[in-house]
This record gives sequence, structure tokens and C-alpha cells, in this order.
Amino acid sequence: MLRRSVFGTLNSSRLLRLPTRYSAQKAAVLGQARTYAHKLEADESVSESEWKGQLYSWKSICLCTIPLIAFGLGTWQVQRLKWKMALLDDVNDRMHRRPVALPLRVTAEEINRNEYRRVIVYGVYDHANEMLVGPRSYESEPGFIVVTPLVREDGSRVLINRGWIKRELQDPKLRPESQSAEPVAVVAFVRRSPGKNSFMPDSDPDSNHWFNLDLELMAKHTGSQEVLLEVIQPESAAAAILDARNGVPLGVPSLVDIRNNHLQYILTWYAMSAITGVMLYISLRKPQSAIAQIKRLRSRAGRDL
Repeated sequence: MLRRSVFGTLNSSRLLRLPTRYSAQKAAVLGQARTYAHKLEADESVSESEWKGQLYSWKSICLCTIPLIAFGLGTWQVQRLKWKMALLDDVNDRMHRRPVALPLRVTAEEINRNEYRRVIVYGVYDHANEMLVGPRSYESEPGFIVVTPLVREDGSRVLINRGWIKRELQDPKLRPESQSAEPVAVVAFVRRSPGKNSFMPDSDPDSNHWFNLDLELMAKHTGSQEVLLEVIQPESAAAAILDARNGVPLGVPSLVDIRNNHLQYILTWYAMSAITGVMLYISLRKPQSAIAQIKRLRSRAGRDL
């Protein structure tokens, strides 16, 4: 049967064959889709098995400990910061108290309890047993620390860290103003023994070569008590500079700066914990399957294939 329109004659049998041809193509496409879907399911099961094997491996378990350890260290540094703040408050309180006379006999317990406390001690320097510890640098200039026994009124001795001198002034004859034989009143900080530096060679008392402030060895060598006092430099900067030029040892500042880097350590460890945690999540998260990706793309496109 022929139908006529403004476009000419149309063959109805051709119109009827169109659905049959497209149905065959659709069936072929659906068959290929089923085959691909089965392949995707098989691949998905393999990839999930591989992911579970990776998730429960010793390598993954060890990697999981990194953010936990970093977090634990950050928390430990929080406790250390609280301890350091309390210590700084205690030291600051001791440093600002009025100086007291040093007892003739001092125990190790009293030294530990009164570290950085200002004391006044009277006596005469025993310059014959002067010890130079070093080399030590001050503002990038080489020099030595002068430690001299102080003979007190009862004949007992304590060790006085008088301060720093230039390397050129290590000969006592070049600094006569520091060799006074008159009685002196020394204002100093009480200090604990700094301990031996394992990276320094051993001191040689016989040749008077000292590389460490070894309080026990110095006290034994000079017949002193195991008491170390640090002379406080004059509050006037001009007076301190003048003393240094005249060869008088430069003492420690009246306000001691104790390092407190625990806040930086806290930020470092917590940041490392967060970063390694994110990296661990990215490396161990379950990979998205191909079927899920297709569904996500279909949903994003807003239509069915």
C-alpha cells in the first residue's frame, strides 16, 4: 500500500522492517553489556580480595602505628610543656628573691632545691688553682670558662664559675685585674653539676686541661666542696663590657633564658599525626568498583543508558 504526502511516495513495508532491525541491534548490545557486566563482577571480586589482603598485611599494620605514635608523642609533649611552664615559674620566683648567705656546709639536696637561687658568699680566690674549661665560644668568639676555688672564713672551699674570657687572655699575667688577693663578696647563682659531655675528651687535672665542668673531679682536685656557683654579671651593660676588656671574666646574665620548645614539638607531632593519618586513609581505602563508577556516572548524567 502506497501513501502519498507532500514529500512523495512512502513504502509502508520499509517502515515495518525498521523495528525488526533495531531490535536485533538492541539485543546484540544487551548481550555485550551482560558479558561486560559479568566481567566487571569477576574483576570486582578479584580487586576486593586484593584490597583485603593489603588491608590486613603486616605492612599496613605497621603503617597504622605511625599516626598513633606521633599522636602519643604530641600528647606527651603537652605534659612536658605543663612541666616546663611550672619549672620556669619556679625558677623565675627563685631568681627574683633577695640573695641569702650561703651556708658553710651545703648538701646535694639543698643544691637541687635551690638551683638558680641568688646567694652571697665571702672569701678569697685561690688563683693558684684556677682552672680554664674549654674551649667555649661567646658570640662566636673563642675563649674559656674560668673556675676558681673560693676559700671561706672557716677554710672550706667552694667552686666559683667566674665566667668567660677571651682565648688571648688565658694567661693570668695578661689580666691582673682578675687576680686580686683581697677578700671579695660574690653574688652568684646556685647551680647543679652540669654533668660530663660524652662528646668531649676526658679532662687531665695533672696538666690542668679541663674540657668539661666535671664538678666531682674539680672538687677532688682542689679540695673543695661539690658546690658550684655562677657569678652574675653586672646589670649595667657598659660595666660588663669594661670588665671584659680588662680581663675580668664575664659572668652569666641576671636573667637566665631557659629554652622552652615544647609548643613547637606539640605542633610538629600533631601535624605529623594528621598528615600520616590522611596518607594512610588514602592508601588503604577500598577502591571504587567499576560498577559503582558506572552507576555514579549514570546518576551524574541524570539519565539511564
